[in-house]
Amino acid sequence: MIEYKAELKKILLLTEFDHLEAQINSITQFIIEKDLASFFVDSIYLKSVLRLVIDEHWLQSQKSSEIHFERFIKKFFNAELKPLLFLHSFFLSSNIEGMQTAVKAISQIEKLILNCIKSKTSEFQKTFLQISLQMMSELYELEHQLNSAENIDEGKAKLSLYRSFDVLDEIFELEYQLNEVPSILQKERLFEGAGVGVQSSYATTLLALRYLNLSKGSRFIDLGSGYGRIGLVVGLMRPDIQFTGYEFVESRVDIANKASAHLHLDQHVHFVTQDLASADFKIPAADTYYIFDSFTDASYAIIMEQLQAMSLHRRITIATKGNAKLWMNNKYWSAPQEFSDSNLCFFRSTARPSAE
Repeated sequence: MIEYKAELKKILLLTEFDHLEAQINSITQFIIEKDLASFFVDSIYLKSVLRLVIDEHWLQSQKSSEIHFERFIKKFFNAELKPLLFLHSFFLSSNIEGMQTAVKAISQIEKLILNCIKSKTSEFQKTFLQISLQMMSELYELEHQLNSAENIDEGKAKLSLYRSFDVLDEIFELEYQLNEVPSILQKERLFEGAGVGVQSSYATTLLALRYLNLSKGSRFIDLGSGYGRIGLVVGLMRPDIQFTGYEFVESRVDIANKASAHLHLDQHVHFVTQDLASADFKIPAADTYYIFDSFTDASYAIIMEQLQAMSLHRRITIATKGNAKLWMNNKYWSAPQEFSDSNLCFFRSTARPSAE
C-alpha cells in the first residue's frame, strides 16, 4: 500500500514538474478513500501554511536583513505546522524559494487529485467528502483558536483558510457559471449576482456545524440556500438531521438537488424553490434556521415576523451570517454567541415556549 505522506515528502524535497502528473497518478491509482482524503486535505492545508510562512518571512525581512531560517521556521511547529509534522525534515531543510516552488507543486497536485476523485463512483466520492469535511472541521477549529483575540499578535501574518477548500465545489458540481439572472422587477440582493462569493464558505459552515450542537433527529432550515453548500455539508456530516433549503432562484435549487441525489443524500436533504416573502408562504417549524445576508429589508421584515412568532411556542436557534445579525437585536433573542469577528452569530429564543 502506498504511503501518501512519504510520497508527498518526496515530491516536496525534489519537485520535478515534468514527472509530477505521473507521480500523482501512481499514488492515487489504488488509494482508498481515507488516504486520498488525507492527501487532499493535507496538501491544501500545506499550501495555505506555506503562504503564511512566506508572508511572515517577508514581514520580518522588512525589520531585519538577517533571518536565520531554521530558527524562524521552528516557531511554527507548535501551532500552524502541528498537523504537518510528518514534513518536519522538509521545513527544516527548505528556504523561501523552496517554499514558493512547493506552493506551485501543490497547486498542480490539487488539480490532479480532483481529477482522480471526479472519476470515482458516487459512493467513493461520498466517503471521500465525509472524511475530508471532518478533517477540515479540525483545521478550521485550529484556525479559530490561533486567530482568537487573545492569540492575535499585531503585525504578524495570520493563517487564513477561508476560501482554501472551495475546490470541493467541483466534486459537488456546483457550477455557478451556469446561473443566469432572469429579468424581474424586484430582486433580492443575492439574486443579483452569482458565483462562489454568494455562498457561505466551508469555513463558516463547518464552524457553525461544530458549535451548534444539533440534536439527533432535529430539523435544520436554510432560508436562502443558494447552491446548497450548507445542506450538502450538513447532509454528509449529519445524516441524522433533516435539512431543507429554500431558495428563490430555481436553477440554483436544481443544481443543489442534483448534487444531493448524486451523493445519495436526498432522503434527508431537500432544496425547494420558494419566494420567502410570498404572502402565502409559512416558514415550517424547525429547531435551527440559517440566514445569510441575502434579503431586502422588506423580505427580512416578513421572515423575522414569522420566526419571532414561532419563538413564542418553541425553542429555536438562528444562525446568522454577515449583516443578518442586525435583525436580531430585540427581546425575542438571547445575546449572540459570536465567531469570526461576529460574522457568524447564534441567537437562541428567549421566551419560554408554552408548548413544545
